[in-house]
Amino acid sequence: MRKRHNVEADVAIIGGGTAGLNSAMAAAEAGCSVLVVDKANIVRSGAIAGGIDHFFAYMDTGEPWDTREAYLGWAGRVARGAADLEVQEAVYCDELKAALERVERIGVSLRQPDGKVFRTAALGQPGPYAINFDGKLLKPKMAMEVKRRKCKVVNRVQVTKLYLHDGHFAGLTGFNIRNGDFYRIRAKAIVIATGNTNRMFNAQVGNPFNLWYCPANTGDLHRAAFDAGVALANMEYVRMTIVPKGFSAPGFNAFFGMGAQLVNSLGEPFVQNYHEMGNKAPRNWVVWGALQELKAGRGPIYMDCRHLKAKELEHLFFTLGIDKDTLPEFFRARGYAKDGAMIEMTVSEPMQARPSELCGSGIRIDKTCASNVPGIFAAGDASDQMGCLHMATAGGFAAGKHAAAYAKKRVSLLPLDSKAAEEEEDRVFRPLGRKAGISYREFETIVRAVCTDHFGPVKTEVSLKAALDKLGRLDAARGDLRADNMHELMRTHEAMNIHAVSKISATAALERRESRFIPYHYRADYPQTDDANYCGLVVIQEQPDGGITTRLDKLRYAA
Repeated sequence: MRKRHNVEADVAIIGGGTAGLNSAMAAAEAGCSVLVVDKANIVRSGAIAGGIDHFFAYMDTGEPWDTREAYLGWAGRVARGAADLEVQEAVYCDELKAALERVERIGVSLRQPDGKVFRTAALGQPGPYAINFDGKLLKPKMAMEVKRRKCKVVNRVQVTKLYLHDGHFAGLTGFNIRNGDFYRIRAKAIVIATGNTNRMFNAQVGNPFNLWYCPANTGDLHRAAFDAGVALANMEYVRMTIVPKGFSAPGFNAFFGMGAQLVNSLGEPFVQNYHEMGNKAPRNWVVWGALQELKAGRGPIYMDCRHLKAKELEHLFFTLGIDKDTLPEFFRARGYAKDGAMIEMTVSEPMQARPSELCGSGIRIDKTCASNVPGIFAAGDASDQMGCLHMATAGGFAAGKHAAAYAKKRVSLLPLDSKAAEEEEDRVFRPLGRKAGISYREFETIVRAVCTDHFGPVKTEVSLKAALDKLGRLDAARGDLRADNMHELMRTHEAMNIHAVSKISATAALERRESRFIPYHYRADYPQTDDANYCGLVVIQEQPDGGITTRLDKLRYAA
């Protein structure tokens, strides 16, 4: 028999990844009661659950590239049309120094064993912004800090709905994915920090849970926020990277930081044929070059590590293992742990996410990390202006600080509509009562097939409209989804959220009639970048009558 829980807090944090935990630290520091809700366990959840090895930062060392102004100039070049620099300066630059100090203070050194900071350059950086460090324990250290600050944590709860009262945030509901307990939570403010949307496209290894990025990020709060009238931005982009063939894993920065270069099957370095910075180009151009080489029949492609000796490869493999423990063993089993290694690579599966390391994809935020709905704030990959560890750490804290300030101004909690909560509880558990129906696996597989075929790295008006038609026809099947246990119930709701976000993404992509950050948004019918008409954010929002509107928030840059 499932239990019902009524919980109250000044600030609720949804998502216990990097951004969420930094938000919790900030809200607690401001004197608020804080509740963290996570679908997994905050000790090892989110995009850096297994660890991370780099943190992008300018450090004011005196070099011309190592300043706030140079960083913002870089952001304006490589994230042009997606990065709102006024927001970036407020949520990242103003918070950066404190963020670096906070990482060290909770017990994770950003230095090498000799005490020095080791930095490398890639991804279009004008200088070595990437601080390389051993972040294997960063996530559990952040979790310990949140608990030390007396934040209440509810693990294993999937949030299903947000509630407003007179247009202001009032609360949320969710269920425990293990025992089915149902939660009604009231809070004065909320920070949404639940990442991006994965499992929308076919995985290069065939397993939808073996992905480059966290497979538990399924757009749960993108969908819930959208249903509540929250505006989203940068939703049209699909993000890819270069990964080892047969093993989806991070590693882009580590490979290039060690001086590896991508070559085709002729042994020719090729990225410079597509971008003047070659292997140090922004990620999207490296991916675009790889796709073109494979399309031209010059694959397979390799990371050329022939300049590295076996001892140096061991260091590289250790670094890569910080993110995924089993990747070094995979490399050794493939025979790559030797002098003269050529490591076969490929292009990863797409995911619905930010087009650059310097922005995000999701809830449209302002300089206080606030959405258009009073009381709803966002951080990390769930927002449109934060991505990667550096922004999740700095911006997450900013979001928690502003959410706490908002909560302190509210005299009392707003009421949560009891009837609406009862209806939501019935909706959430309805798939468990069906004796026949469609499994989440079948439903999700069809969604992936439609997305992969119609709006992966290449799309057109015809393909996008066809995708929306097919995804729309799946609406009727949602009422036939069944689950035999709590795990399947969680997966069923994830599948429905992936389906909902895929429609949002296709709708936004249809609106952007240009190509930008190719191949992350490549319209074959509009192959050129059109700064005159589309240098800005496509903002998509559901209206009270159920209609969906889009607009372009233009962005301006110094050059």
